Amino acid sequence: MVPLTTNAFIALTGNAVRISEDLARRFLIVELDPKCENPEQRSFNEDFGPSIKEHRADLLAAVLTIWRWGRQINLSCGIPLGSFEQWTSWCRDPLLALGCVDPVQRTADIKSEDPVRQRIFEFLQAWHNRHGSQPIKLRDLDPKVSGLIGASRQKLRWFVENLEGVRAGGFVVSIIKPESKWVAADYTVHREDTAY
Repeated sequence: MVPLTTNAFIALTGNAVRISEDLARRFLIVELDPKCENPEQRSFNEDFGPSIKEHRADLLAAVLTIWRWGRQINLSCGIPLGSFEQWTSWCRDPLLALGCVDPVQRTADIKSEDPVRQRIFEFLQAWHNRHGSQPIKLRDLDPKVSGLIGASRQKLRWFVENLEGVRAGGFVVSIIKPESKWVAADYTVHREDTAY
């Protein structure tokens, strides 16, 4: 067994990088816009690394002052972020109180732009629009709905079965398993706010 630290900071960079599915809540997106066509050709008067080292004491003092101030007063909490409660109260909430943008709000934006989530939502919405909350067998699914997945019947079944319990755009997929293994299951898509 090799002990590994779980509090690592990993930075990724790239063009047109997309964060998808459950990674949306595990990434903080920083978009840097140099306001020019060829940012790699810019020149700077000082080297970033030595400048940071030179001002390290001032930067740490500023960070620790903000953290201490946030711990001493009762701050209003921002949007909750499950399993990151200490980070939100120690780091994020003091910065919000000082007028910074909430990075947790960016998570909601990432989720709304996620092509995988959009595809699932469009599929469930089309299913619900065509069949309502009625339990149906996959073979009876409207071809226009199954065509959104564009797969064989077996791949469609695999896709829908992996959506069991998934919540997307207010829709939830449920599978009604038959008592006999020789009978096909029924599937239903219902709105989360309605009783099933």
